[in-house]
Amino acid sequence: MADQGQDNAYDRIVKYTGLFGGVQGLVVLISVVRTKLVSVLLGTTGFGINESFNRSINLVKSTTDLGIPFSAVRNISEYMEAGKSDELARSVLVTRSWALLTAVLGMALCVLLSAFFSWWAFEGDRGYTLSFILLSPAVLFSAINGGEMAILKGARLLRQIAMSQLLTVAVTFCISIPLFFWLGLRGLVPSLVLVSLASMTVTCAYSFRAFPYRVRPFSKDVLSDGVGMIRLGVWFTITSFLGSGAFAVVANWLMKNGNAETTGIYSAGYLLVSYLGMFVFSAMESDYFPRLSSVNADNAKVSEMVNSQAEVALLLMSPMVVAFMVFLGWIVSIFLSAKFADAVPMAQFAVLSLVFKSMTQPMSYISLAKGDSRTFLLQEALYDVFFVAAVILAYKWGGVRMTGLALAAASVFDILAVRAITGARYGFRFSRQALKVLSMQIPVIAMTLAAVTCLDGLWRWVAGIALLAVSVWITIRELGRQSDFLARLRGKIKNRLGR
Repeated sequence: MADQGQDNAYDRIVKYTGLFGGVQGLVVLISVVRTKLVSVLLGTTGFGINESFNRSINLVKSTTDLGIPFSAVRNISEYMEAGKSDELARSVLVTRSWALLTAVLGMALCVLLSAFFSWWAFEGDRGYTLSFILLSPAVLFSAINGGEMAILKGARLLRQIAMSQLLTVAVTFCISIPLFFWLGLRGLVPSLVLVSLASMTVTCAYSFRAFPYRVRPFSKDVLSDGVGMIRLGVWFTITSFLGSGAFAVVANWLMKNGNAETTGIYSAGYLLVSYLGMFVFSAMESDYFPRLSSVNADNAKVSEMVNSQAEVALLLMSPMVVAFMVFLGWIVSIFLSAKFADAVPMAQFAVLSLVFKSMTQPMSYISLAKGDSRTFLLQEALYDVFFVAAVILAYKWGGVRMTGLALAAASVFDILAVRAITGARYGFRFSRQALKVLSMQIPVIAMTLAAVTCLDGLWRWVAGIALLAVSVWITIRELGRQSDFLARLRGKIKNRLGR
């Protein structure tokens, strides 16, 4: 149990997973409403142009930011944990200096390659060259925003991160919708620039309050201090490109061997599963990775932290997976439309991947926390290759429905591969408690899948809701044994109701 006045590991994980999961829920809700309004105000043409602009901006940013939004977290969190204020201030200075340089580089690259981006994004049309030139400040604002967010994560200012995410999505809504309503298609470029400026401003408002802004982008000493951070970030960027490339290969293959409808169904199912994962996994990058980085030299503490994170993630994710399977038909009809009904069976299989990812994700961060970028790249590359092969073979075997099973199979392969690599490299082992939780929830999830695919009508609902109740009961019981967070939460609710 927790010491008085201080959360234990489980309390912290449950609390901040709930915090960022709730924030992510609001973000998804506002994003869905915004997407629907954009499609109404701009039509399919405007929606497509907007997506092309966004993809191009993100490509430039992810290419030129050198992975700083992720790699900077490691150094800052280490100094934060050790209480080394001078080194912490120096690390913040290095991060900001490199972020400013990459921001200017990204902006310049967007201007210089504006004609190419127009040709590439719009199938040979160079008529959008001026638009990409005008969009270049958005790349600069986004890169600076990424550096400042890394500082907040490394310093573990979690409430500030949550508030900045909420404010950013709210500001995005308030800026873009009025501009689209007023200017129509002409509002696309100013909207993207103003939204990126507003996002940067919100993040800086919190980070500047914690660390007053200082940069020395032309100091050799400052830049040399950041070489290790950049090296790790570049490897992370390469890994991200591999993941994006794998998804693109699958989408293009489905388009050529199926049709646009097939690709749309697959993408919709994949997107729904990804949204569900955000509720649990969003806390890992903001809270878990900085904490793991701070103890990366102690394998015993690393193992303890990874197992605690995996147990809680699995306990929280399992009931969500069961509920997703049971109510997926309603979810599709509310957030998409009846045209995407074929995505339901695909997503019911694909959501199984989140169960295994709950254990794989905490484990896969070990190599990054230790700065072992090549091992992280190996892990991700093995998964990407298996993922592409599995989806292609599954589609040939049973159509788009079986691609969901391929995603589940890829997640099983991933947990086995990462476990073998981290075990050999760092001596990591799953705890008995983590394996116990997995062994309790897997049968419930398997029975739920059987119920939603084999039963119809009233029996389907009875079985699904009963299994959901069992999964929730397991989660509450196990969390209650490991943490007093839920007990304290019940006490607070009773006190408020008693008033």
